[in-house]
Amino acid sequence: MSDPVIGKATEAATKRQSFELRKIHGEADAEIRKAQEKSAKEVAQVKKDYDVQLETEKTNAEVKLSKVRSSYNKQIEEEKQRYEKLLSEIKHEQAERLAETKQNHEEQIQELDIKHKDYLDKATQRFEQEKSKLEA
Repeated sequence: MSDPVIGKATEAATKRQSFELRKIHGEADAEIRKAQEKSAKEVAQVKKDYDVQLETEKTNAEVKLSKVRSSYNKQIEEEKQRYEKLLSEIKHEQAERLAETKQNHEEQIQELDIKHKDYLDKATQRFEQEKSKLEA
């Protein structure tokens, strides 16, 4: 007689333990799912924050790059203008020197021409004097 009672008690204990294990497994699974969902949300948030920060950094870098390019373009333009001004001044100075040299050469040519004419006139006079001495 005690066997059926013990069997029923054992069976009830086994069912109770089985129910408790399923309950514990269910709770554990629920906790694991919650932890996974929470982790997934945290990972998604971290990724989103990272992406936002990355875009912000990219934007800041592009702004800085744009400023640097603008600054260099401005410097290049200033240097170009300075070069053009310097080149213009050099060309003007060269033209003035050339004109001055031309003027000096023309004056020298005129002086040489005058000296040559004087020499020819004196030579002609000497020739005429010598000729008149010989004729007389």
